Amino acid sequence: MRTKSKRARLCPVCGGPMRKNGRTKAGAQRWKCPGCALSTTAPRRDGRRRAQLGEFLDWLLSGKRQWDMDGADGRAFRKRVGWCWRLRPAIPPDGVVRHVIMADGTYMAHGWCLLIAIDGLTGEPVAFQWCGHESTAAYAALFSRIPAPDVLVSDGLRGIERACAQAWPRTRIQRCLVHVQRNTRADLTSRPRLQAGRELKELSDALTSVRTAGQAAQWAGALNAWHGRWRDFIAERTWAKDDPANPKASRQEWWWTHGELRRCYRRLERLFREGKLFAFLDPGLLAGGPVPRTSNLLEGGINSLVKRTLLEHHGLPEEHMRRACEWRCYMRSHAPDPYALIAGLEQAAGTQDREPTDGNDDGYGDGIQANNHDDPTNEPGFYIRKGHVH
Repeated sequence: MRTKSKRARLCPVCGGPMRKNGRTKAGAQRWKCPGCALSTTAPRRDGRRRAQLGEFLDWLLSGKRQWDMDGADGRAFRKRVGWCWRLRPAIPPDGVVRHVIMADGTYMAHGWCLLIAIDGLTGEPVAFQWCGHESTAAYAALFSRIPAPDVLVSDGLRGIERACAQAWPRTRIQRCLVHVQRNTRADLTSRPRLQAGRELKELSDALTSVRTAGQAAQWAGALNAWHGRWRDFIAERTWAKDDPANPKASRQEWWWTHGELRRCYRRLERLFREGKLFAFLDPGLLAGGPVPRTSNLLEGGINSLVKRTLLEHHGLPEEHMRRACEWRCYMRSHAPDPYALIAGLEQAAGTQDREPTDGNDDGYGDGIQANNHDDPTNEPGFYIRKGHVH
């Protein structure tokens, strides 16, 4: 069904309003200007732009090649959809208070990072933020657009926990247990040489097997028993005068002999004491719904899709790479409406009947954008990337 637009059609010559003047043999609407008698069909391009945007998203999100879209070398396709790169999708704040939010940063080429927050139960993105690294300011900007949830599931970087304490002081944190196990392996390796390290790694590996509050209490008791057996061992010190060949000797007077083992134990003990290991078993939190133990829904969901999109379209200019990531997040959100962005682009450009262009015949410029120094999360890390464009 055809809908009438309330926007007046203006004459391209005198600027006056045009009136309908019958139809052509092909059925197209004819328009005539009463002032200068100009007659033209002047078809509206809204429908064509919607079709071009749909074609652009089909290529971008499906992994198709450009020559699959027009049956040739892709040049005609690039010319048709070049203006689509000017659209900047963003997930509008909806004000919905969610039970669980997962947040993490995905690092792309050349050191730039995309912070993504998703609904921890549905996996739908609710906000994203560009930054140079996962800093407190970057996460604070991300969290400012999301109402405080009951639980935040994260990998435990200091930036995200500090931002959570600032923006959501009453939100509980559930540390991703898989990341805790990765940290343990980073300290102790997958095959610890010392007996104390082997026992502590077994405790860390058992974290993902905990399902009940009773099992959590048993795990805590085993960790306390480990410390009772190895307390003196992890308290041993090495003095610089006894090991002058050690690189640490030039910087400090002494150091912990088994520093990695001590750090690993203290991490597990602190997380348990702060209630971040087994928050998913808290009856008060479970009253609002289930609480995930890991951030696998985020890592294996939108994060992997964003990286796959860049892999499928490797060689895009830097700015187009950013738009591709934003489109992937936006289209996975709760209620995406990509065609509503067309009107915003026309309004910003001050155009009505003119086809928007990207300043380039095929829509592939150098993609370099000037840094916004007023943005506290803006940091260096965006450089030219070259390669083959698909």
